[in-house]
Amino acid sequence: MRFLRLLPLILALLLLPGCLRQTGQGRRARTLSPEASRPGAAGPQEAGALNPGAAPNPAWPALALLKAGDNPLWFELGPGGPELIDSPGSASLTPYTPWPHARFISGILHWEDYIVMAVNRDGFLILGPEPNGEAEPGNSSLLMYRAADSAFWDPYTTESLFIWEDRPAVLLYRNDFFTHELPLAPGNQVFVLDKTSPLPLASRIPALEIGDPWEAEMLRQGADGLWYYRMREKDIDQAESAFFRTDDLSRPGLRISDEEWRQSFLPDSFLPEGPEPEEPGGPADSEPWLSSLPELPEDFVYTAMALLGNVLIASWEEEQLPAIGAAGFMVILHEY
Repeated sequence: MRFLRLLPLILALLLLPGCLRQTGQGRRARTLSPEASRPGAAGPQEAGALNPGAAPNPAWPALALLKAGDNPLWFELGPGGPELIDSPGSASLTPYTPWPHARFISGILHWEDYIVMAVNRDGFLILGPEPNGEAEPGNSSLLMYRAADSAFWDPYTTESLFIWEDRPAVLLYRNDFFTHELPLAPGNQVFVLDKTSPLPLASRIPALEIGDPWEAEMLRQGADGLWYYRMREKDIDQAESAFFRTDDLSRPGLRISDEEWRQSFLPDSFLPEGPEPEEPGGPADSEPWLSSLPELPEDFVYTAMALLGNVLIASWEEEQLPAIGAAGFMVILHEY
């Protein structure tokens, strides 16, 4: 559920979450923060195979028990995790920062009984049922977890939330469009959310490992079921990008043209992640979901939605393209 971000500025097809603009009273203007280079951090732990005998309760730190109701619960993303606020209009006056270096929700994914959100420069936020609870209509109580390693993730851009080896995964990469002072290479670019670890774990995708100076910047599965990914040279002058396609990420992909890469992006409907409720005449279209969203102040947009049981989760951000100010997510009870 992401559209092209900065298409007039970036020919390399950087993605923008599909957004619905809801207008209202705005807030005072922000300044664009200067982007500073940040040094790399010590390496993280690596992921192993899934442990079928692991305890059912996840090892992620639980932050809060949320009781969704008719009034939305608003959260802003802060340096130490999400913070409860009255509304986006009362969010902190975060300086506008070029989006690769801002803190925002870069993707939402439905996984097992959880909604997983990838947070740029931080880690994963997870919403799920209470232990021994059920994620189904009628249960409006959700536990919020955070599996983050911001000390390591902070210098990098978080991209491409997807499933790898039955776990949510993201790419971390060095975005060189807004700065030429790059941090150290992250080493492992792929990180997974594992129930047995309180922190994201490093992993490997063989198809992406084509050697220096290439670094993966985006990975997605097309409507045809094939995997498409973009690689870019780093730490050299006049760096180039290359595009690949494969049906199996465990082996090298086939290089494709720029046009084939662009054609792999099909418009995504603005529908929430998770099961769609059935309505008379067939599956629901987007209109009932959009009408469920509270109005946002001017310059704020919703970027993605997800449904868990009868709870609707929507990410939002304050935009002045190519920059983002405040960002966060909203939780509200949704009646079918």
